[in-house]
Amino acid sequence: MLALALPKVAGAEWADIAHALASLSLAHLLLLTVVWLVGLWVHTPALTAAMPGLSHRRALLLNLTGSFVSNLLPLGGAAGTVANWRMARSWGFASPVFARWALVTNLFDTALKLALPGVALLWLAAAGVETGGAVGTAAYVGLGLLTAVVVALWLLARDDRAVTFLGRLADRVSARVRFLTPPTEGYAVRAAAFRRDSAALVASGWWRMALGKVGYAVLQAGLLWLSLRVLGTAVSPAVVLAAFAVERILSMVVITPGATGVVEIGMTGVLVTLGVDPTMSAAGVLLYRAFTFGMEIPVGGLSMLAWSLRRRSALAA
Repeated sequence: MLALALPKVAGAEWADIAHALASLSLAHLLLLTVVWLVGLWVHTPALTAAMPGLSHRRALLLNLTGSFVSNLLPLGGAAGTVANWRMARSWGFASPVFARWALVTNLFDTALKLALPGVALLWLAAAGVETGGAVGTAAYVGLGLLTAVVVALWLLARDDRAVTFLGRLADRVSARVRFLTPPTEGYAVRAAAFRRDSAALVASGWWRMALGKVGYAVLQAGLLWLSLRVLGTAVSPAVVLAAFAVERILSMVVITPGATGVVEIGMTGVLVTLGVDPTMSAAGVLLYRAFTFGMEIPVGGLSMLAWSLRRRSALAA
């Protein structure tokens, strides 16, 4: 997808894109690396707030290793969650605690992804920038999905009726499917307890979760702006936010590992439509994705290897 479609979408040749990337200096790469790492660290309060007792170092490790697995496999999010679950269990966290952490953090992340296109569309309108169809489409899709998510969460959060109904359905299914072993108290009782515990967790730490997620998004958008800037292209923050918002929506289309190909083509198309130089648009997007996607693979893989060796050593001892 990248090799064939990106030059056509951008309207630029690979030789020109490679020449733009070759102009980067070591200082530029170090600056981008620092911004990327700071963004990962700023994200950790959102993760620690959703799992009381989790340290910032371990939260960073969960983030990196989960991304490492997810970025290697199509539909890799589930595999990344399993990897995170094994790590959390090795640190003494119970499975329900991890499940609550995964649910709450992903809900906050999804809500922010769906809200961003609308914010970008308003900013572009205020800045007097004529928007392309991709940004408007992403905004309307995001608004519709966000409304559905909010309504579903409201139904689940207001009381135990919705989760109890779903739990009773699960009890009936488990009674007919013999290889499923339901909990002693039944799924309905467990689901109600899980809802109450989750609501209490959000009530006590929602502001840290929100600040961590928003701070992470701001620094990632800043990384995109900086990726274009170090290549010599001055881009309006409103335009950068529009491309970033489209990337957040497209990152949910995980038919390829990390939505690779889909994301780069979509972001480049938005930047070119909004008036950014085609060659610099493609080069800036590739540079940005080299950090937010590419760097997470070796760094996350080394982090998982270190955890695995340390755990093996502890078990042997």
